[in-house]
Amino acid sequence: SRSFFRSRPTPPRASCGRLSSSLQAVALRRKSTSACTRRATVKSNSCSLTRKEEQGLERGTRVYSSSLSSSPSSSSSSSSSSSSQTDLDLRLYRARKKSRDGDREVNKTKKRALYKESEQLFRQVIRINPRNGRAYVGLAKTLERMKQIDLAKRVLEDGCAATKGENGHIWQVWACLEAKQGDVRKARQYFDAAITADDTLISAYHSWAMLEQRQRNYAKAKQLLVKALARAEQEEKPQSHVYVALARLAERGKDFEAARAWYQRGVSSGNFRDCGPALTSWAILEAKQGNIQVSRDLFRKSLKGAKARYAWLSLGTWEQRWGNISEAREILKEANELFPADGAIAQAYAQAFTKSSEDVDSDMDLARELFGKAIEVDEDNQHAYLSWAMGEWLLAKDVDRARDLFQQGIWSGPTTNQAAKLFSTWAHLEAVEDQNIELARNLYSCAYKIKPRSTKILRNWAKEERKIGDRLRGQELEVLAQSIQTDYRRKLDSQVVQTVWPDNALPSKSNSVSGIIGELTVEIVDEFITKWNNYFESQKRANRNVNLGDGQAQFFTFSKNQN
Repeated sequence: SRSFFRSRPTPPRASCGRLSSSLQAVALRRKSTSACTRRATVKSNSCSLTRKEEQGLERGTRVYSSSLSSSPSSSSSSSSSSSSQTDLDLRLYRARKKSRDGDREVNKTKKRALYKESEQLFRQVIRINPRNGRAYVGLAKTLERMKQIDLAKRVLEDGCAATKGENGHIWQVWACLEAKQGDVRKARQYFDAAITADDTLISAYHSWAMLEQRQRNYAKAKQLLVKALARAEQEEKPQSHVYVALARLAERGKDFEAARAWYQRGVSSGNFRDCGPALTSWAILEAKQGNIQVSRDLFRKSLKGAKARYAWLSLGTWEQRWGNISEAREILKEANELFPADGAIAQAYAQAFTKSSEDVDSDMDLARELFGKAIEVDEDNQHAYLSWAMGEWLLAKDVDRARDLFQQGIWSGPTTNQAAKLFSTWAHLEAVEDQNIELARNLYSCAYKIKPRSTKILRNWAKEERKIGDRLRGQELEVLAQSIQTDYRRKLDSQVVQTVWPDNALPSKSNSVSGIIGELTVEIVDEFITKWNNYFESQKRANRNVNLGDGQAQFFTFSKNQN
């Protein structure tokens, strides 16, 4: 790996087809331009001027410079161009500030108004300068915050057309947007296009590597991160997030010393604003290893950063795990005051009042109020619905309220991984409370449709089957889970991911409801499951049709057939 760092990295090859004709033309133009520049340089170096020719060239240069300085038209044009550029920069700054203010605003009406103002400013910049890539990127991100995903994609497509595919940042933002929507194939194509447009764009390598890690392609993720690191060192621009990604990759491989070395490199690569994520991730590593005091000290340091929301959230969560419920509540309360528009912090603060210890008791009334506020901040926060439903079930013993919350949480994101967890937990509730195994089976089946490779869902389902005496069905589910796990391990073994080290570091029983209410509940839940199944199948058909139509309507995408 060290020899790789010293060698010149090569851009990754296209993994899903060839580049579009426009990008190929850009690449050819770049090669021809660089070749012409080299030839001109060689020619100028090979020519020698006499003393008289040099003096004449100097006199001509002085006369031409004086004529330019005395020309009023040239001075006015240069001043007007600089003033127009300043105006564009101010508009971009105001647009970004409006968007950030919208992120911090709790009131939904005010939040949307701020986003609309930001959108208008970005569009003004695009009208003035249609080739301004920063305006397309900012406008697409603002539209994404407003949940106008299709419009954001059209803006990014227009940006690629206006810049002739030469702006890597637009491709990267488009790739990240497709990855969030679950279209991994398109995301890979656009990441490849981003690196082709700008092979020094380190953030594109990093974002692509994070996608491959989520897809469990660890060897590809390592390759991309090493190339990003080599680019960062070549450009002499230390990138803390690249070091953090390499540390997490080493941590996944159980090489904790290498992970600590990378975290240390990430911390020393910049100021507190840049190294906050490195400190937080390092603190989580030490917490998992049982080094509580070291972890707490690292968390405290990371709280000084400008982007410390995740540090506050992680510290409060780990204080709960360490049994310091009172301390966790104080930390999360302060974090909620600092970041009132953060739904994850609001959810964790509410969840802290469902916990109890020797010193403090749980307070479900206050937790219920805080959960309501958390959902007001982010109505699609499925973690908040799950935690609230668990509190209503286990603390308040209100099973019907828990069922209602499970349904609300699922409909806020019917096909997400968190929806699978909601289905699985709801199935466990039905099996425990009413011992309704048929209903539990239907719910487990819905969860399995979302995550067909989840061994946890299958093993929980098998456990419920064995509890009612159906050992055969339980054994079948267990065998299926074991086969999935074996395939996963075989895939991991085929990806021999050797740990990368920094250059200068060396390794060292329940009450059932009455029959009438039970039948009514089953009827309502069955109707819910039927609606969800119809929705799930329609989404699958829609995605399949979209995939079949790809390549016909996209101009700047990879296509199988090119003219």
